[in-house]
Amino acid sequence: MTTLNLLVIVYGSCSRDPENDERFGAEQRCAEITLNPIIPASAKTLEQKQKWVEGFLQRIGRDMKHTRNWRCEFCKKHTRETVWMNSSWIHLTPPKINSYVHSIRDADKGPCYEQLRGFEAQVALMTGFPPSGPPLPKTQKSYPMSASCIVCNNEASESRKNLKQCGRCELTRYCSIECQREDWKRHKECCKAVKEVKWVWN
Repeated sequence: MTTLNLLVIVYGSCSRDPENDERFGAEQRCAEITLNPIIPASAKTLEQKQKWVEGFLQRIGRDMKHTRNWRCEFCKKHTRETVWMNSSWIHLTPPKINSYVHSIRDADKGPCYEQLRGFEAQVALMTGFPPSGPPLPKTQKSYPMSASCIVCNNEASESRKNLKQCGRCELTRYCSIECQREDWKRHKECCKAVKEVKWVWN
């Protein structure tokens, strides 16, 4: 049995944040989530472990996105997309990954995208990990708002004001018990892997 040490840091902003670079730095608004999923015994080789980990990150992507009333990290407008930047050490014992998730208004064009790419280039210089390639083509015109319920994606302000986080992992947000029950089969993999959540949200 192999346990993955996974740290996911979700970055974003809120309507109260300053319009300048003061919002970045040691107290930048974020959520630090520690997860310890079990890599299945069937994933024996490094390649198999890497493939499983990539699938796990994709499966928890929605959970990480719908954790708060996130605004774009760079412009404070409501965000609909996230960009993941991963630093991976799967060969270690235990294997380790740090994932940096950026809440962004538009992940493939515009000033916020350009700021993110500049940040990514700086991180690549510091860590030695190459920056990601160009964004993948979008599969739909508009993604659900991060601030909405993960199931029904109701964007009405009345719904968004009354969202409640999962009582166990204290992350994924729902507008009703019905939506939470509907999502449990999918959500439980992420929920059971969460070990600690730390919020920087003043």
